[in-house]
Amino acid sequence: MPIWRRAIIIGVLFATVGVIYGVVQYGYPNLWDFAGVTLLVVLGAAMTFTFAILLRGSRDL
Repeated sequence: MPIWRRAIIIGVLFATVGVIYGVVQYGYPNLWDFAGVTLLVVLGAAMTFTFAILLRGSRDL
């Protein structure tokens, strides 16, 4: 599997964990952790973007 696919999978994995973390908390109205959900989703997007830039610079993408 090419390296860029692994980078995308890692980013999507973190974003998915963030979405699942938000959905699991949906039933508890006073315990919503917006910061945790937002940070996990943004972490996934940032990791994917960073890996893409690094791989593009090394000409592996």
